[in-house]
Amino acid sequence: MNDTLTKLRGLASQIKARDEELRAHFEELESLLNEASAGCKVRGHSESCKLETYGDDEAYYGSLLFDDTLQVLYRTTEADLIDRFDDEHFEPTYSVSSLDKCSSEWLRALAAPRVIESLLTSITSGLQASVTSAAEGIRALSTTTNLPLRGLDAGLVDVATKLKYGDVIQQWQEAQSALGVDPPDASTRASRLIETVCKHILQTKNAPLPNKESIQPLYRAASQALTLGPEQQSSEDLRAMGSGMITVISSIGAFRTHAGTAHGTAPADQPVNFSQARLAVNAAGVLATFLMDAMLHQTGPGQQHSKP
Repeated sequence: MNDTLTKLRGLASQIKARDEELRAHFEELESLLNEASAGCKVRGHSESCKLETYGDDEAYYGSLLFDDTLQVLYRTTEADLIDRFDDEHFEPTYSVSSLDKCSSEWLRALAAPRVIESLLTSITSGLQASVTSAAEGIRALSTTTNLPLRGLDAGLVDVATKLKYGDVIQQWQEAQSALGVDPPDASTRASRLIETVCKHILQTKNAPLPNKESIQPLYRAASQALTLGPEQQSSEDLRAMGSGMITVISSIGAFRTHAGTAHGTAPADQPVNFSQARLAVNAAGVLATFLMDAMLHQTGPGQQHSKP
């Protein structure tokens, strides 16, 4: 009897400790989402899940909501039955609760991988829709006012569209989306973006690919095809700028190797954070836009060429 009670106390203590750890992880998730949003208005919700059963066959169900803070939207199956009786086509309304007021049973249900993953997917989709909407608005206003496009995203998408480099736009958007979800993967995608741009340029210029198709050889080949190599410049300033771009390219490639998802990690490796990954992605976006602008200036819109 005493052994059983001791075991029960031990299990109860473990459950309490795990529940406290779970609350701490939700607080950390909220903090990371706010850091990743970088001041942008971000909103998203997860798919629904059963939170708690009560009575004979009734239950609370709900989902996670992020809107500056993590909250829970919830209602009951009993309320569904009552509302459906009054109106077959009713629109359900949900109550809202902060996580610190939720029971441990609710938090365990909300911590299911599919719930967390669906929340992140919803947030990322909402941000991407905002980016697309803003870019379309900028292009429309630019056309109306005959002003040059401003901003990295709008500039990259505009020149890639004119060159018909659809893969570049897709990879740029994927790198942006990965920032808030998986910074190491975003770092890998930054390097991949440059590699893709360089391959497109070499194909457009009917120039051969280098023997080693990694970021540094590809950039050197593409920049030389565009007459942008340091050794091809007439002034010391332009040579210095060209050398600086090679240094940035080398750094993006090294960052991908040591911090991205393309290779394994060593025990002493430090995980890449959002700010570092954003620097890599934005640097890659600037260089990709520069290369495509040069390509557009030399060939004109949509004049792609295939290898013979």
